[in-house]
Parts: sequence; C-alpha cells; structure tokens
Amino acid sequence: MKQVSLFAAMITSCAVFAQDTTKTKAPAAFKRLLTGANISADYCYRILGNNDGSSSSAMIMDTRNSFERPKLGYTGGVNLCYNFSGHFGIETGVQYSNKGYRSYFDFPDTITDPRLILMYTAYAGPTPAKVTVTYNHVYLDVPVRIIFSCGEKNIRFVSSIGATTNILLQATQKSVAEYENGDIERNTQDLQDDYKMLNISPTISAGVDYRINDKINLRAEPTFRYGLLKIIDTPITGYLWNAGLNITCYYVIR
Repeated sequence: MKQVSLFAAMITSCAVFAQDTTKTKAPAAFKRLLTGANISADYCYRILGNNDGSSSSAMIMDTRNSFERPKLGYTGGVNLCYNFSGHFGIETGVQYSNKGYRSYFDFPDTITDPRLILMYTAYAGPTPAKVTVTYNHVYLDVPVRIIFSCGEKNIRFVSSIGATTNILLQATQKSVAEYENGDIERNTQDLQDDYKMLNISPTISAGVDYRINDKINLRAEPTFRYGLLKIIDTPITGYLWNAGLNITCYYVIR
C-alpha cells in the first residue's frame, strides 16, 4: 500500500512539474496585427524582348545589351500585416519604387540605337567624350504577399511569396555628358514613348525577423521582383526586374 501511495505521489509530482515546465517554455502569444515602414536598396535591370521577331530588332538588342547596364534603385513605403497564426500571415501596403537601367557611351560609338542618334543633337557644341543615360521608371506599387515564419524566440526565419501591382507614375531619361575639356552637362526629360501604365510583378523573399521588444520588430529580407508584362508595345520591348535587401520596422497594433 505504501508503494502504491509513493508511486501515486511520484506521478502527481511529475505532472505538476510538467505543467510548470510547459508554462515556462510556452512561446509568447503571436501578434495578430502589425503596421510597418520599409526601405529597400535595389539592383535594377531589364530583359529585352523581340516583339516583331525581325533580324534587325535582334541586332539592335545585341547592341543595346553591349552598352546597357543595371542601375541602383529603391523601394519604400508602408505596410499592414495580419497574422492568422504564429507561422502564417498576409501583408499588403503602398510602395513608391524607382526601377530601370543605365546606358554608357564612349564616343564615337557604332550608332544603331535611334536614341543614340538623337543624343548627338541633344547637346550643343562639340560631341561629348562620354555620356551616361539613366532610365528611371517610377511606380506606385501595391503588394500583396503571404508570409511564412518559423521559430519561437526573438529571432525568427521568414519567407514570403506574392504579387505586386505596379502603376506607372513617371518615366524619365537623365543624361550626363562629359567633355574632353572637363565640362559636364546634365539633362533630364520625360520619355515620350507610350509606356504601359500597369504591370504585375511576382515577388519572393526570405530573411530574418528580430523582436526588439513586445511592440517593435525589425526584419531584413533579400527580395526579388520580376515584371511579367512588357513595359511598351514596340518592336523591342523590355521586362523590368529588381533585387534588393528590404528592411522593415514593424509596430504591433494588437
């Protein structure tokens, strides 16, 4: 009888200890609603497409690929995130983004791109020794993405997949001409081409979320975005893409 009583006491003690351990190790309740602000420095470029399939367009594409290069852009805005659980949520927001690419010319070059021909007439006086042209495509972005997270402590791993609606606000061309005598001439003008107003960009990311305190989280996510739709209906079109490190500071609403 004493052995049965001792065994029962041991079981009871173990159960109580297990409950206490569970309480001490239980993860903090997840935060359901958060708002945040983000900024991303982006590596931006384009992929050219041959709309008419002609050999002349293919030749111009090859030439453009020889002197056009990626440029630095950015994406920034505000977000609203709703978590269904500690591991799954959805996020949307409003972003301002600058995408595009650059061209570098050392004169005299072989002139096959019509834009390069026009560039000679854009500068009065002698022909510049070098010209850098930056093509800026400025968009209002509306992203929607699903966020997955794992981990129970202050540092958690996150990943996401989604799509962004891109609304074109402005397309400009910024030229910087350098002359042999050291003079520099700068010129910015709106692009007159009929660029499409809307695009859709699938988006993927993966990174780390750090909980600073009960109200503030800091998240770093390498992010990739690719425009599915061509930016213009011309014999040679383009598809914009960008990759960057997206930094977001979240504030817990509830």
